[in-house]
Amino acid sequence: MEDFLVVIGGLAAFISVIAFLVGVLRLIFISDDKKTSLKIILFSIIAFVIGFGTCAANFSLGNMH
Repeated sequence: MEDFLVVIGGLAAFISVIAFLVGVLRLIFISDDKKTSLKIILFSIIAFVIGFGTCAANFSLGNMH
C-alpha cells in the first residue's frame, strides 16, 4: 500500500509542477485575467506540498528488516 501512496504523491507533485508552469505562462503571455492565473499558481503550490509530503512520508529506501 505504501508504494501506491508514493506513486500517487509523486504524480500529484509532477502534475502540480506542470500546472504551475501553465499558470505562470498564462500570467505572463496569454491572459489578461490575472486572478485566474494566480489561482492556478496558488492551487498548484498547495497540490505540490500535499503531493510531495505524501510521497516523502511514505517513501522508503528499502526494507530495513
